[in-house]
Amino acid sequence: MALQNAVNVSIAYAKESTFGTPASAGSSQYIRRVSSSLSLSKESFASNEVRPDQQVSDLRHGMRSVTGGIEGELSLQTYDDWLASLLRGTWVAGTSLSQSQLTSVAASASAGTFTFGGGDPVALGLRLGDVVRFGTVNASINGRNFRIVGFGGTTNRTVTVFPKPAVDVASPVTTFTVAVQGRKLTTGVLKDSYTIEQINPDLDNSERYAGVRMNSASISLPPNGMATVSWDMMGQDGTILSGASSPYFTAPTAAPNTGIFAGLNGSLRIAGAERAVVTALDFQVTNNLSMQGVVGSPIAPEIFFGRMVLTGNVSAYIEDTSLIDAFVAESEVDIVSQLDLAAVGGAAPDFLVFNMQRVKLSGYSKTIGPDGGVIATFPFQALLPTAGSGRDASTLVIQRANA
Repeated sequence: MALQNAVNVSIAYAKESTFGTPASAGSSQYIRRVSSSLSLSKESFASNEVRPDQQVSDLRHGMRSVTGGIEGELSLQTYDDWLASLLRGTWVAGTSLSQSQLTSVAASASAGTFTFGGGDPVALGLRLGDVVRFGTVNASINGRNFRIVGFGGTTNRTVTVFPKPAVDVASPVTTFTVAVQGRKLTTGVLKDSYTIEQINPDLDNSERYAGVRMNSASISLPPNGMATVSWDMMGQDGTILSGASSPYFTAPTAAPNTGIFAGLNGSLRIAGAERAVVTALDFQVTNNLSMQGVVGSPIAPEIFFGRMVLTGNVSAYIEDTSLIDAFVAESEVDIVSQLDLAAVGGAAPDFLVFNMQRVKLSGYSKTIGPDGGVIATFPFQALLPTAGSGRDASTLVIQRANA
């Protein structure tokens, strides 16, 4: 008797054109994973009839659905499709500008700023949390990653960045480029669904799930480990395939072979300051999906989206009272996590940024033990930023380095 080896199980997916109708068999891609709990689920109900023999005479199966999820390690490009479906948006190429719009640029290493000679960077599309790269400014600046942390001066022309430029450029450069690297993702109202297939080659069968939507993603950034993501999904129906019918997807595209992000590689900004004392950061985005059975069919006709809610926790050594003060005063803060891969050949590292510009700390706790430093934990919720002030109107903005 053959037994399925867990390490041999592969998972492929494809976006559906119509909710619940399996995607084309020739349009799939493999997904990287650590584990999977996706499965077909059925509700059940038993008879309440009271009998002289005091026994239950019948039990029936009810509505079918797909429950569970997939656990993975966060890597560049791997989950781009699913992140877009989670936020219900689309990846958009970053703003690209030059002297045509901004006239000139100078840099200050001590102030950590780039100052433009004309235009309004905010009106032209630059936003807080954007990672930008310059061209033809200075050999120590060109092609490096700079994350925007502030706008100031006349019509926002003084842009504060992290890290600071390595050198001063005192004489304004009049031929240059500045571009938001890669693509950005903000919240939208799309209703993507997927067909996902778990392929069991040792048994010559597979499990095909249709009408699958992203209910939530939980992202964890430990200080000494790989960044992880846990996807919770809800689907309409599942089918077991075998023999010539399995697998359903033909020749899926290979999963991206990109580096895995780690919590200690990158930078983290909280409450207006870059922090190197954070011991853990995790957050969850949930779409509060729901489905309801109907009379005359074993499957729900639709999976409905609810409100998108983003909550999380940040733990940090206590170095001052700034975070405690923000909690007590109910002040709004920013949380921006930039994850970097190792730089290759002197080029700027690829990255993934999770940008929350309007956050409220909803709690504060700490335990003081006999040894080590004092660590405080702050639960938080991210909110929709008000328009203006150089912020995207999105609870969460994700930026990727890859185009």
